[in-house]
Amino acid sequence: MRVLIDLAYRSPQENLALEEAILRAVGEGRQPPTLRIWRNPRCVVIGRGQRPEEEADLGRCARLRIPVVVRPSGGGAVYHHPGNLNFSLFLPLTGPWTSVRESQARLARLLAGELWRRFSLPAVVRDGGVFVEGRKVSGAAQLRRRALLHHGTLLLWSDEIPMEEVLLALRPGYSPTQVASRPAPVGDLSTLLGKKVELEEGVKAILAAYRPLGTYAAERLSLREWALAQAALD
Repeated sequence: MRVLIDLAYRSPQENLALEEAILRAVGEGRQPPTLRIWRNPRCVVIGRGQRPEEEADLGRCARLRIPVVVRPSGGGAVYHHPGNLNFSLFLPLTGPWTSVRESQARLARLLAGELWRRFSLPAVVRDGGVFVEGRKVSGAAQLRRRALLHHGTLLLWSDEIPMEEVLLALRPGYSPTQVASRPAPVGDLSTLLGKKVELEEGVKAILAAYRPLGTYAAERLSLREWALAQAALD
């Protein structure tokens, strides 16, 4: 499995364009199954079936200079920040990866198992997410285009800007006309453990969680993937 450790801060728009570019490359057979570990600056990311004005406080986001972007996969709105480590798996549409429910559960179980082994956290899988003591520490969404894109989050620490300031689903009166977000109590590893979980430790946890999927080979994004992403931004 190709591994891309891609932790440089880029615009959320470029990061999402890269997700689609890698998915296309893997779906066309130009690249092998891939694990990408990456992060965004502060931003609100909503699912493709949602409306920005129904999911984010656009005025507050503008004042805080927090962009609101739409990802290609479905699901609900999430708040990305420096303490939120993202990971993306690009896998062939064969075997267990053909089923949405089975693939989400299997990949979440791998991460939950690693959180127990590494941190002794009693992680459980529910609705495709990973919960510890009733709090969600990892969520995921999927997209299928000739290959599977499973992208998820792992909350290492909380942000100084509470997500309630920008996500409308966490406020009374939330009533979207499109796909609704399903908010859950959120936890982060640092708070749960009572000590700071650094970025490096989060990367190691994700690498260890998904090692059963194949032998790792550390590589870089190809020039074609960069070109596809840049073309999408033009």
